[in-house]
Amino acid sequence: MNVLALDTSTEACSAALLREDGAIFSEFRIAPRQHVQLLPVMMDAVLSAAKLSRRSISHCAFSNGPGAFTGIRIAAAQAQGIGLALDIPLLPVSTLAVLAQVCLDHFESDNTLVALDARMQEIYWAIYQRDSEGRARLVGSERLDSIDQIEIEASIECGGGHGWFEELRTRVSFPVDDSLLPSAQSLLKLASAAIEQNLGVDASHVSINYLRNQVAEKAAC
Repeated sequence: MNVLALDTSTEACSAALLREDGAIFSEFRIAPRQHVQLLPVMMDAVLSAAKLSRRSISHCAFSNGPGAFTGIRIAAAQAQGIGLALDIPLLPVSTLAVLAQVCLDHFESDNTLVALDARMQEIYWAIYQRDSEGRARLVGSERLDSIDQIEIEASIECGGGHGWFEELRTRVSFPVDDSLLPSAQSLLKLASAAIEQNLGVDASHVSINYLRNQVAEKAAC
């Protein structure tokens, strides 16, 4: 099992590969508006480092939103093209879940509130907790709200994501790192869980979760 993971849902662009022997290879770069050019290069880089060809990929995971509309579609289209070409299952994973995994591991905490700037004075946010396998698990539902609508529970231990504006930060006493962003390497942890639960989908049935107005669109390569 060789799992490729792709994330372009924020200003960060990343690719990672979990090789069958457990070795992980990853590329990560903050590069606004450069995802289209960078993602194929990063994919080739992790495959080269792992000494594998594209035909060796058994699963392809990608962050399917919410996040930057254009960015989400870049990774979705790339993953869909790979899935169709190789006839392998795709693993769409929530961008907020991936960010939560980054936060939980960064702070070594058991739960987190993650927030991404959704523009128009709104924030994508959710609460996640660490499960027995160390993976981020959603508590409740993912939301799109204005800053004053965000509900901060007393049990929250940390926060992350560029949606943590000063107005929100002043309401909490736990540590917050607004520089934390989703990464393909963290996505691999959640992709492994999706494989164990047989949650792979056919490339022709992939959806993008924009969350705004609960809109989900079929990805097009």
